[in-house]
Amino acid sequence: MKCMFIVSNFKERKKIRMEILLKAIKDGFIKALKTGIMLLKVVLPVYFVVVLIKYSPIMPWLQDLCAPAMGIFNLPAEAVVPIITGFFTDEYGVSAALGNFNFTTAQITTVAMFILVFHSIPVEAAVAQKIGMNAWKFTLFRFVFAVITGILVGWMGGMLL
Repeated sequence: MKCMFIVSNFKERKKIRMEILLKAIKDGFIKALKTGIMLLKVVLPVYFVVVLIKYSPIMPWLQDLCAPAMGIFNLPAEAVVPIITGFFTDEYGVSAALGNFNFTTAQITTVAMFILVFHSIPVEAAVAQKIGMNAWKFTLFRFVFAVITGILVGWMGGMLL
């Protein structure tokens, strides 16, 4: 391929630009496909395990274990259900779980802000580890900031709404 700056012919420059564009599109598509396959190899098995946990006797045990902690977020005990759902799944699962309760606007906002920071942790930790991050540090970081966010929003919402 000739250097575009050396070519003086307009048609030749246009052809070189098109070749560069097509190569960039092809390379980008191949990289995206490889990344997608890598993510599927991580995401699908983790989601399978998460679904097993979600519908097993472990889920009620987790709810009983975590319910007392909801008070620090100014939330009722049943708020643990959408929070645990968000830990294992995504924001859409939390939306579905929230629909089963009569939470106030402030409580919904608190749960939503917590989950925006701390959602899909098994999947995202596995992906983080796959790209070279420490999964435990990644999870701890997100958990700490979710707790800080939950406390701040929960208590501000309790005062304002």
